[in-house]
Parts: sequence; C-alpha cells; structure tokens
Amino acid sequence: MIPVAQPLTGEPADPPPETDAHRVARTGLRRPALQAAVVAGIMLCLLMGALDNFVVLTALPNILADLSAPSGGQTFIVSAYLISSTVAVPIFAKLSDLMDRKGVLISGLLVFIGGSILAGFSQSFGELVFFRAVQGFGSGDFFPVGIAIVAVIFPPETRARVTGLLSGVFGIATVAGPLLGAAIVDHTTWRWVFYVNIPVGLAGLGLLLAALGPMRPEKKGSFDFPGAALLVGWVGSLMFALVEVSEGGWAWTDPRAVVLLVSAVILVAIFGWWETSRARDPLVPLLLLRRRIVAACGGTTFLVGVTLFPLATFLTLFISEVTLAGGGNVADTVRDVLYFLVIPLVFGAAIAGNLLTRVAYRPVVLVGLGISSIGLVFLMGLGVSSPTWKLAYGFFPVGGVVAPLIPIGFGVGMTFPVFLLAVQNQVPEAEVGAASGLVQFLQSLGGSIGLTLISSYLQLRITALVPAPPAGGCLSGPPSSACLAWFSAARMATATAFDEVFTILLVLSVVGFLLGLTISGRLPKGRKPTPGA
Repeated sequence: MIPVAQPLTGEPADPPPETDAHRVARTGLRRPALQAAVVAGIMLCLLMGALDNFVVLTALPNILADLSAPSGGQTFIVSAYLISSTVAVPIFAKLSDLMDRKGVLISGLLVFIGGSILAGFSQSFGELVFFRAVQGFGSGDFFPVGIAIVAVIFPPETRARVTGLLSGVFGIATVAGPLLGAAIVDHTTWRWVFYVNIPVGLAGLGLLLAALGPMRPEKKGSFDFPGAALLVGWVGSLMFALVEVSEGGWAWTDPRAVVLLVSAVILVAIFGWWETSRARDPLVPLLLLRRRIVAACGGTTFLVGVTLFPLATFLTLFISEVTLAGGGNVADTVRDVLYFLVIPLVFGAAIAGNLLTRVAYRPVVLVGLGISSIGLVFLMGLGVSSPTWKLAYGFFPVGGVVAPLIPIGFGVGMTFPVFLLAVQNQVPEAEVGAASGLVQFLQSLGGSIGLTLISSYLQLRITALVPAPPAGGCLSGPPSSACLAWFSAARMATATAFDEVFTILLVLSVVGFLLGLTISGRLPKGRKPTPGA
C-alpha cells in the first residue's frame, strides 16, 4: 500500500494540529511558570494603560492650575490620549502580524513609559498635550498585541480563561484609577500621576523580556502606510469633533465641528475604498466583515461600547444633579457606586472565559446582554426619590441607584471575552492581531460616538424640560418659596431626561441582543490554537 501524501485534487493536505512541542519551539514558552509570567506581564501593561486615564482625570484641576491652561484645556488633555490610543490600536495590531509580536508589544511599552516620563517633566500646557498623545499611542499597543500573543501561545480552552481574566482589567482600572489619583494629589505633586507608570511598566517589561521568546510571523507582508494616514485623518477628525462637542462646549453647528465631521465622512469613505479594493495588505481587514461571525461580533461589540462606555458618565451626572442635587460628596459617592458596576463586570468576564470552554458563543452573549438589559429596565425607574443605597442586612443591595448596576456590570462583562475569541478563531494566525485590533477598535469607536450623541440628547432634553426660573433668578440670597418650587421642578425634569437616556441605552442593548442571535460557533476542540491558520 503506497501512502498518499496529498488529496487527488492537488490541494495540499490540511496541516496536522499543532502540538505542545511545536508551540513551545515556536513561542519559547517552555514551562507553565513562564506562561504565567507572560500573562502577568501583559496584565501589567493593560492595567497601566487603563489606569492612566482615570488617574489623570482626578489630577486635572491641579494640572490645569499649575500649567496655566487655557479655558477648556482639560478636553485637549483627555482627547489627545483618547484619539492617539484609538488610532494606535489597528496600527500596532497590524504590525504584530508583520513583525515579531514580542518586539511590537515591548516597543509600545517603551513608547508609553517614555511618554509618561516626558509628561511628568512637562513645563507648559502644549508640551503636556503632546506627551499625552505619545502616551496614548503607546497604550494602543497593549490590548490588541497582548491578546494576539495569548491567542497564539495558548490552546483554545486556556486562551478563553486568560482572555476573560485580562478583559476584567479595565473594570479594575475604573475604580482603582480615581483612588490612586486622589492619593497622589493629596500626598505629592500631580507629576507623579505620570511617574507612577514607570515602576509598573518596568516590571511588565522585565517579565516579558525574561519569559517571552521571539514570535516571528509565519508569512511576510508590507505595512499599509496610505491606510494608516487615512485612518489617522478620519479617526482624528471624528473623535476631536465629538470630544469638543461633548466636553468642550462646541455646538453641532459650530463651523469647526462641521468642517471636522465633513472631513471625517470624506476620509472614511476613501479609507474604506482603499482598504477593500486597493491595499495589497490592508491595515484594517474590513473584508473580514464578510464573514458572518466577524460582522456579528463587530456590530455587537460596537453596540456594547455605545451602551457601557457612556454609562459611568451618566451615573456621575445623575448622582450629582438628581440624587444629591448639589449636596454631599459627589466624588466619593460616585466612586463607591461604581464598585457595584465594576466588580460584577470583572467577575462576569472571568466566568464567561470559563463558560466558553463548555458552551457555544451565542448563549454566553445572549445571557450576558439579557442580564444587562434587565438591569437597564430597573435603571429607567430611578427618580428624585431614589436613594443612592438601599441595603438589606446592612450590606446587600436591594434598591436605589446601586442595585441595577450589578446585573448591568455582570452581563456586559460576560460579553467581553466572546467577541475576541470568536473572531480570533475565524481568521488565520497571520491575521489574528489585526482581527483582535478590529474588535477593540469598533468597541472604542462605539463608546466615543455613543457618549457624544447621547450626551447631546441629554442636554437638549434638560433644556426643553426644565422650566424657566422665577423673575430675578434663584442663584443668590436665601431661596424663596417660588425658588424652592422651581428647584424641585427642575430636579424632576432632569430626572425625566435621565430616564429617557437610560431608555435609549436599553433599546441599544436589546438591539445588541438581537444582533447576538446571529453569532454562531464555539471554541474549537483540540490543541490547535487557531483553526483558520
């Protein structure tokens, strides 16, 4: 009997599943301890990048006063980081498919550390904005490249658990960031909100250098420089306009906003044409959206970004303007309230990572979005009489603002690992970085667009619903009975506007649930890390 080397059709036979020995030889991971060190190094990078923005937000008043920043300067400090990090995600993701993934991850880490040092040394407002952009660009490397490394070095079952663990880092940063920022501002100068990144970054760098071997790509390609330029142009134009409308006081009809938005539309059209029909090795693999599961996951994660990312902002405003109505310590109250959103999110991401080793993608997404939608239903019922806390036995939340946040956080957290894993298992290993970057890019873009559009709607509704104050105003002197009645009416009108916003978030969550019905498939069995390879 003569063995057949390949099928009679002339097509090459499918390669055998990758064994542990092959993976060890290719990735340099020889012991479980080294694998744990790699995961710890990636987690430190993710935590550092996610923490930075929240830490800086706490120190903004001190920074603006010390550097004599112009009016609205805080929006430039925030938008410089946000825009550059969003643009960097697909760029670094693609580079990780073309070059040594270890080198790409470490390069981004060094850029971030360098930007942190320079930001701490800033002597003017302009310098700080520029170095914040450098920081943001470096941080855009961590998640897509880190997740791509996990996708390559671990088999599907382990990868699911690790991805769930890493996805919860952003929830931790949401709570830990303001606490760390407040501690730094209270005990030292604001410059340490940047210097604190240095030891964390060096620790992550040491772990990665010691534990991770070379991860060279299996095929060579070329970097899409025209695509990168177009991406920077349309994302920068769009996000700068959105940030300034949301935070900087621009109106939608402001000529600056109109020019930026029109430019973004034109550039995104050119970008789509270039990436799908002209680029030999496109920066963003838009053609992957032809695959049903990639399109479904991309659309659903976009809606999750639109729903979840603005929620913390709206909760802050609701507590400030309705629950506390100008009284109490808003910062501390918001921080404590967010615990009930973020801690369940971390648990949801971790649990979903384990569930995916046993069940298909679709049930996990549907259960997660269903649970979060139930929480949003109860969030819609909040009003002026709703307390911040309603606890049973002194610790168990049963009402108030905090109770609906638990199912919202847990449900959304369950979805985080699904989209990444589903997409990674549908593409060849040579494109796993770009695919991971596409998922994160869509979620970040959804968050930015959702925050701006829904915030604008909120302001319009508050303006329309709040009655005009009594003649003479109510801003100075002891309040009269007329002013007290106006304050009460304004508070109720504001609560109504927030209920409308929470209704919009619920509708978007339901749309995401319906789109999740189109997600199919499950983690592949066996040891081969990327079945599409």
